[in-house]
Amino acid sequence: MRKRIFLTLFFGILLISCGFSQVNVRDSSIKAPMIIPNVGWCIPSADMAKRFGQFTTVGFDFLYKNPKGLLFGANAHFMFGSNVKETNMLEGILTSGDFLIGADGTLYDVRYQLRGFNGDLRFGKLLPIWGPNKNSGPFFTLGLGFIQHKIRIEYQRNADIPQISKEYLKGYDRLSNGAYAIPAMGYCYLSNNRRINFFAQIEYLMAQTQNRRSFNYDQNASDPSKRNDGIFAVKVGWIIPLYERKPDEFYFY
Repeated sequence: MRKRIFLTLFFGILLISCGFSQVNVRDSSIKAPMIIPNVGWCIPSADMAKRFGQFTTVGFDFLYKNPKGLLFGANAHFMFGSNVKETNMLEGILTSGDFLIGADGTLYDVRYQLRGFNGDLRFGKLLPIWGPNKNSGPFFTLGLGFIQHKIRIEYQRNADIPQISKEYLKGYDRLSNGAYAIPAMGYCYLSNNRRINFFAQIEYLMAQTQNRRSFNYDQNASDPSKRNDGIFAVKVGWIIPLYERKPDEFYFY
């Protein structure tokens, strides 16, 4: 699924980049393909808040604005964080001091991390009512996509711990994924000289996910229940416009 997301983004960028032309950003509403690297601060809600605390995302958006202000785009983001609330899955194999016992009898500390990714396709509208030109202003979008997350169990590299090695680790990591919808609103700024271009937005991701592991070892059972995961996010990014700005014209007499 991750490969499909990046292939979709790559070919979308490739097709639109073939149509580069010189444009005048200052005077008219233009076709504006944009790549937007960005970072986000996220607060989980609903079932996801029972498992994770605040976390961070990094990724990029590809956004295309047509002359009428309609927006079409796709994005991909990676999620990571160290605030994990659900940490009881290893209780049955930990010592009284919360250590794992290696094959050689050594005690190893264990840590828990959030790891995940999401990607979606979006459409929306830019309103050129506030900014230096007709290509800047507040916007709103709606997207549909796919999200996946898990609990990464970390311990000392090269440690030999048979009870959580290879396939056994999958019985504890709570890998979950599913589809989501995501409304968002923000502000897009494209400068007249192309030197300062940025965006900021807030969004709320609403997903229905499910544990995709066939068996949880600590529960001695599978987990077929549906999850309602939510994420409130604030994102900021730098816009890389994929058009060539038309040079100013000068006339001499």
